Amino acid sequence: MRIPIAAATLFVVPVLVAAQGPLKVGSLAASDVKSLAEINTDKVKGQPSRVAWSPDGSEIYVEMLDGQFANRAAAKISHHIYKVQNGAHQQVSAEPAWVTDYWTAKSGQASPDNAAFKIDLKTESRTEKTVSTPMGGDLARGGGAGGDGGTASAGDALAAAYNQQAVPVHTMRLKGEVVGEYVNSVIVPGQTFGWGPAGSKVIAYSALKTGRLVVMDDQGVKQEIDGTGDALFPAWSPDGKRLAWLQRDGKKKYVLKISLIG
Repeated sequence: MRIPIAAATLFVVPVLVAAQGPLKVGSLAASDVKSLAEINTDKVKGQPSRVAWSPDGSEIYVEMLDGQFANRAAAKISHHIYKVQNGAHQQVSAEPAWVTDYWTAKSGQASPDNAAFKIDLKTESRTEKTVSTPMGGDLARGGGAGGDGGTASAGDALAAAYNQQAVPVHTMRLKGEVVGEYVNSVIVPGQTFGWGPAGSKVIAYSALKTGRLVVMDDQGVKQEIDGTGDALFPAWSPDGKRLAWLQRDGKKKYVLKISLIG
């Protein structure tokens, strides 16, 4: 799933709380992985739109958006706080004041440590299947009309043509790696990646095909995090020692996970 926000508002230069020092990506591993909370969209309407840590690292904020990201102003937004210690949940009436600075930094185009460690954005037109190819008839099986290897029927050919359309594709790359791709939708900054705090010199992102979390440093050294998949909104704790993310579990559930990284 790739969700929207206007590309024109994509990136802002980040400012993050200083971490203790650069993370050694080549030897990183996840430990003490916890499922902090479950978010069921039958009960909490919408889809995740932001994840942020409190400055003291004791709370994690999750924003849920019921509506279209392309029209955020008209969407219904709910605000949720989870205690890192025990997963205790509280719904609040507004976004906490500390979320804005954290989110601006997490979703910026460039690392807080190095302006040259920067995400490149490319937009192109690509022919994609807009719906599945015909499920019946010989065309769907690779044969021709009548099943005798002849040409496909005019109806099958027309249906196949309608299933192919040129759509815009927005691709975000960093050090040659795809850190986000949005097909026929607008970009959501921070949905597929999150910069580490100042001093850490890293980014965490969701691998395009598997959804596994990957950590990469400013030299392009990268390390996959075992046991992750279908990950969204990776978010570093202010001290750079922990990583939180939302992991999809079926169509209507997200699990808020947290892990020590080191």
